[in-house]
Amino acid sequence: MKYVMIILIMVSFSCQSTKNATANTSEDEALVYYSKGSCMGKCPVYDVWIYEDGSVSYSGIHHVSVKGNIKAKLEEQEFRALKTMLNKDSYEGLAFKKVRDKPITTLRFNGKEYKYYSSRIDGALKEIDTTLKNAIDNITMGYESGGNKEG
Repeated sequence: MKYVMIILIMVSFSCQSTKNATANTSEDEALVYYSKGSCMGKCPVYDVWIYEDGSVSYSGIHHVSVKGNIKAKLEEQEFRALKTMLNKDSYEGLAFKKVRDKPITTLRFNGKEYKYYSSRIDGALKEIDTTLKNAIDNITMGYESGGNKEG
């Protein structure tokens, strides 16, 4: 009986570690990764993954209206517009210099990563940043007013 319990415990831990590895792999395969970093004040801190099928995984961390994990889906028109913006491929490298007490935005898509301050960008990158912020606001607004939350 003792051996059966040990085997069940080992299998339980084995399955858990496999599940975590699968979750991390799917985050690495996201179409877009968008993250807002912290500042010394009350800046919103969250991570967002958007996948090829339009599904969204949101993780609210600090100073956000919805903390925790949310799974949602972008509306078809919103998702098509975002994909069109991402495929323009006219994004220049940004000169990034860290500034004290400014939240850093990280945006990763098409195999490239951009770190910037939202207030200091313009053009196509600003358009993507604004589109992503609006999509996140739409998703979290539904959860503030009683939507279901995962996590």
